[in-house]
Parts: sequence; C-alpha cells; structure tokens
Amino acid sequence: MPASYTIFMLLQATPHWMALDREQRDAMRDDALSRVFNHFPEVTLRFFDASAFHGRCSEVLVWETGEMPEYREALDALRSHDLLGRPCFEVVEVIPSVAETWPSATAATHAALARAGVF
Repeated sequence: MPASYTIFMLLQATPHWMALDREQRDAMRDDALSRVFNHFPEVTLRFFDASAFHGRCSEVLVWETGEMPEYREALDALRSHDLLGRPCFEVVEVIPSVAETWPSATAATHAALARAGVF
C-alpha cells in the first residue's frame, strides 16, 4: 500500500495580509486554492484559522497526498502566488507526517504489544 502523507504547515499572517479587507483575503485564498486543486489532483489542501488559539502561528495549512513530488510542485505553485510569495504569510514550521501504520501490523505484533501493555 502506498504511503499517505499529511503535512502541517504553520503560518503567521504578515501586516500585508492584515491590511486586506475580508473580501480581498477571500479572493486571494480562493485563487491560491484553485491553483492547487486545478493542477495537482493528488494533493488536497485545507486552511485552518488558529489566530484565536495560538500566539506563534495564525493559520495552519493541512496538505494531504500520496505523491510527494506532486506536493512539492503544488507548494512551488503556491510560493509563486502572492499568498506566500508577497508574502501574506510567513512559514513558521512545516511538519511532515505519515498516516498511522498500526493497522498494517501483523497479528503477532499486536499480540506482543498487548502482552507488553502497550494497548
């Protein structure tokens, strides 16, 4: 089974982004998302607002893909967009991860972990 990757990208809004009104922000975000969705079908991207909950980052982008080369191309496309290129956001941190692999473990592995008190 091919690997499934989730990449968490923590962003901090810049003064340029904050100076835009809601309509301008929505238009820019929609344009950026259309670049990813229309050209990179193996990549999904979701935006989360974290500004009320976190001091270090204001937004979290969640990328999901099974094709890392396509993710890299999608990220390059987004970097050439004003959203990250101007920048409206600064990248604080990128946290790549792989989908949980426990279900693919063998029955013997599950039994050994159960005996060890892991679950």
